[in-house]
Amino acid sequence: MSKQEEWISIIYYKRWAEMLMKMPAELRHKIHDAVDEYIVNRALPTDEQILFSTFFSIKEQIDYDKELYNSKVVRRNRENGRLGGRPKKKPNNPQNPVGLQEPKKADTVTDTVTDTVSTEVDIKENTIVSKKDELSLSSPSEEFIKFNQWLDKHCPFVLKVKTQMKEPEYQKLLAKYTKKEISDVLESLNNWKDFPKKRTNVYRSTLDELKKKFGER
Repeated sequence: MSKQEEWISIIYYKRWAEMLMKMPAELRHKIHDAVDEYIVNRALPTDEQILFSTFFSIKEQIDYDKELYNSKVVRRNRENGRLGGRPKKKPNNPQNPVGLQEPKKADTVTDTVTDTVSTEVDIKENTIVSKKDELSLSSPSEEFIKFNQWLDKHCPFVLKVKTQMKEPEYQKLLAKYTKKEISDVLESLNNWKDFPKKRTNVYRSTLDELKKKFGER
């Protein structure tokens, strides 16, 4: 792993702690160790009990966050570097020669929350990154967390498929089919042992089977 590929930090979500706290201590510690190993060395656990547990959902979120960061912040920094660095502001106030921005007085509570979002120094890129970029990822709902917990327990083969179902896709299914219909189809797919080899997308496969079994809605 090259120096350029190192991850300086990740976002740790409250829902991860909520899921892990409900697990037996031994399993919880193994998952924590697996997450640490993945962050540092990009290594996946060889124990399938760990690989297809809550670890898998945590790994997917870490990868998604890093992909979003690279697509927004890193690309912007590279573009600024290609153009000679971040554009410099010309000071036009003798009493404020470095061009510091005067603090804005909040008009409402909403403005206060928005304007006081803190910034952090990203050591890797040596630039200031707005927290808004990281917080733009909305946390999954309680409903979707329970759905993933159900998958962990009842559909381990479904969790082996390359592209897992995202919450917006899950909501699309709920808009047309009942939870029982969705769970019945997922359990049927889970019983197909070659499912992870033959299919690559859980949402598309589930939707196709729902249409076959219950009709298009």
